[in-house]
Amino acid sequence: MNRMARPGTRFRLFPEYASGFAEPETVTVSPAAGTVGYGPSDAAMYVVNPVLKTEPYSPPGFMPPWQGRQFAPAAPDRAGHFDHIEVEAPQFLAAHLYGTVRRTLDVWEHYLRRPVVWWHVAFLPQIELVPVVTGWSNAHSGPGFIETGMMRNATGREQLLALNFDVVGHETGHAILFSQVGVPAPDQVSSEYLAFHESFSDLIGMIAAMNFASVTQKLLAQTGGNLYAANLVNRLGKLSDREQVRIADNETTMEDVAGLRLEADGNWFDPLGQDRNQHALAEPLTGAIFDIMVDIFQEGLVRRGAIAPDHDARGWTRDAVEASFAELHLQSRRALARFGAEFRSAIDEARDAVGYAMAHAISALEPRTLSFQGVAARLLEAAAAQGLGHMLPDLLDDFLWRGIDPRPLLSIEVVRDPMRRLDRTRHRLRVTGPHIQGRCGCSDPRAFIFARRLMPHSHREETAAMT
Repeated sequence: MNRMARPGTRFRLFPEYASGFAEPETVTVSPAAGTVGYGPSDAAMYVVNPVLKTEPYSPPGFMPPWQGRQFAPAAPDRAGHFDHIEVEAPQFLAAHLYGTVRRTLDVWEHYLRRPVVWWHVAFLPQIELVPVVTGWSNAHSGPGFIETGMMRNATGREQLLALNFDVVGHETGHAILFSQVGVPAPDQVSSEYLAFHESFSDLIGMIAAMNFASVTQKLLAQTGGNLYAANLVNRLGKLSDREQVRIADNETTMEDVAGLRLEADGNWFDPLGQDRNQHALAEPLTGAIFDIMVDIFQEGLVRRGAIAPDHDARGWTRDAVEASFAELHLQSRRALARFGAEFRSAIDEARDAVGYAMAHAISALEPRTLSFQGVAARLLEAAAAQGLGHMLPDLLDDFLWRGIDPRPLLSIEVVRDPMRRLDRTRHRLRVTGPHIQGRCGCSDPRAFIFARRLMPHSHREETAAMT
């Protein structure tokens, strides 16, 4: 990603630790060399690397700062960089966790077009990053912290989640969303607010990972340009070649999660008795947004002449796509072999279109009234503002198929043109919401802690195995 290649501080990161990236890559994050201190640390975050921490933070009773023993901090070299640290050293975990959070922030501050200010800056100006909570199979974020544990995959291999870009990106996503969207009062926290948090946090991590050129190159090589094939991007929170936490390319609709809701006592009611919660409710929104990215990618390939209109599956039914999957996959691989540069350009364009659309939604949403309808409406309006007005019927269908109907809340008209006239007019967007650029919509800290407690992550102990 060229915009990340500006002068800054170098780190080595695993873009996708469990997807065949055996060696970390050197990346440059935004703070200038020499400004990132021991730890690593900067004005927004710092790493503590406990020798033994066995319990995760539990606000408000157990919170940063960590007072126990620590390994020696990761130290910069004479030029101010951290890419010299050996992978086997305890300090590498510290550097990797910091670098992943900072990289995710860099990507999303670019899409948001403003710096992210933590919601807790008034009483906890920095986020404490904890690479390893021993014996804890999880990861979470909260007021003033992001910490990770470790898990074993199906083969028995221990996974340090501090090295898992998806997981750390997801937790950073929660911190970004709390700071940019804010929270409703405890008695106004809705099921869809919590599900939105999980969906957008997954997508924040996914799109941040896609800003590694190596990830998009591997993605295209792995799928032949057919993004609906199982791949390292749509498998979220990967633990091995066959395990992941969730799949972005899901087929879940709102009908599938009908009746799933948060009760007044903070527990979830699942009419199917499957102990589902906000993660399941998030699937239709995540799936629709992934479909939108694929549609924009497909349109970009047609516009670049990389694939024939006959092989553009936009507007096809799911049954039609499945019936033609083998042929579409073959044609896509053949086209990728001839038009590799066009495929890479189209995937970058689609990724950024979704990133900017999500950033607009993040800026415009009001936490007290947040709904999937409103999220979808803001995303479609942002797509039109980027010159994708000609695609709105296709993008609207992605939401309608999931059972999400944004039309009552749209401020623009979606006109179905059977000729698909390429009207790339850009519309002006007015962002109305609770936030002022560069600030967070902070409220009572107890409301944030209450909302975060309603987002349990025990699901990470039960990964979904690919079949």
